[in-house]
Amino acid sequence: MSAVRYAYPKLRLAEQLKAPGGRPVVEALQAAQKNLDEIRPQCLDELRALTAEALACFAGFTQAFSAQRLEALYAIAAGGVGLGKLCGTPEADTTLVSLCGLLDHLCASGRWDREAVAVHVQTLQLLALGAGRRLDPAAADQILSGLKKVSARYAHLAGLHAPGTGEPG
Repeated sequence: MSAVRYAYPKLRLAEQLKAPGGRPVVEALQAAQKNLDEIRPQCLDELRALTAEALACFAGFTQAFSAQRLEALYAIAAGGVGLGKLCGTPEADTTLVSLCGLLDHLCASGRWDREAVAVHVQTLQLLALGAGRRLDPAAADQILSGLKKVSARYAHLAGLHAPGTGEPG
């Protein structure tokens, strides 16, 4: 009869993490912020290009429900989440996430509301044009609150949960 032997490999990463030395956290964060500042102009260009792509996709929408068009716009919006934070316009990320939620709800319910999608795309356009400049916090909160209400309305109609609540919208 053979004996079972357990072997535990030594992981280099685990050893490196335990070893003292390296850059202090504060310095690493400063270096990371410097790198982000360097790519900010490219991120602004990406946000503006993504917004133009979303507008072009939306321009092809008709008054009738089309899951394919909703999915195409969803892919564009989901691909841009994170750009807003890099550009100094985190409201753009919130708008993109809200748009994705709305599109999910519309697909799930089979309902169509061109105006609800339009307000999200137009808000994204507004934010992209002013990307890098902070909105008045009260105005930003009011705009984003309105978008969340629109998306939550369709979450309720689709029988889905409103984001972050666990409760039906």
